[in-house]
Amino acid sequence: MIPCERYAFFTLARDASFFLLAAVTLMIGFSFAPPLAFKIGATVALIFTLVMLIRSYLLTEERFRRCEVWRGLEPEERPSGEDGVRIARDYMQNLLLRFAKSGSAIAGVLYGSALVLSLTATNSEIDGFVTAGMASLQ
Repeated sequence: MIPCERYAFFTLARDASFFLLAAVTLMIGFSFAPPLAFKIGATVALIFTLVMLIRSYLLTEERFRRCEVWRGLEPEERPSGEDGVRIARDYMQNLLLRFAKSGSAIAGVLYGSALVLSLTATNSEIDGFVTAGMASLQ
């Protein structure tokens, strides 16, 4: 793997880990209602997917030259010539789309888990959650 590809992968992996940290923190915060926690995690995964899709759509060669991946590399590590820049941008765009695909798959699994949990929850669990919520409003 050339340095530009490796740097691009680890930059996107770092971005994904920040979204993962946010999702896990919110899911733990709402762990008293597991279906809700899974829905929140899935929503964060979908937001991550949308961010990756937007970044991929807006990525041009000019913007790629201003992005962290390009500027973080030493000049001798960067691909040379216009073809090198185009190939590196295409790789970054494909990588963004792969991360978006993974995020959407994770969101699907989390939404499915939330559905299964909500279907298997007993009425007393749901009533207790609603009663606690109503009590905090009064």
